[in-house]
Amino acid sequence: MYADYAYYVSQYDGKMPEDAYPAAERRAEAYIRYLTHLNGDIFAHDHDMVRDAVCAVADIYYADAVQRAAQAAEGRQGAVKSESNDGYSVTYVVEQQDGETADAALRRKAYDAAYLYLLPTGWMSRRVRCGHDHECEYHGL
Repeated sequence: MYADYAYYVSQYDGKMPEDAYPAAERRAEAYIRYLTHLNGDIFAHDHDMVRDAVCAVADIYYADAVQRAAQAAEGRQGAVKSESNDGYSVTYVVEQQDGETADAALRRKAYDAAYLYLLPTGWMSRRVRCGHDHECEYHGL
């Protein structure tokens, strides 16, 4: 576990319950590893910005799990866009864009959360580098 629960609560100021944290954190690590795999192993380095990114993405995944559990308890399949009953109409605000699936919206939110913390560290860069740029000082191909 890269960002343990003690860090999540004390440094990141997270509010997730301790029993839900390990699963959300593991999923967040997998997503961040997926985003940064072109640049090496992000978790081989000790960096607070990376821990904060893990915590932020874990919060996104936890909130999604809570929302899906609430929808399942109410017997709903997904978020309600609009509803009409005998002339009374209600449209609910949702985070999804029109035509976007719930999973795509979740990936977008997780990306935005990780991007905030990882962009300044250089881990989000997709730039191609030579294998020995530290020696030749040629930082772009």
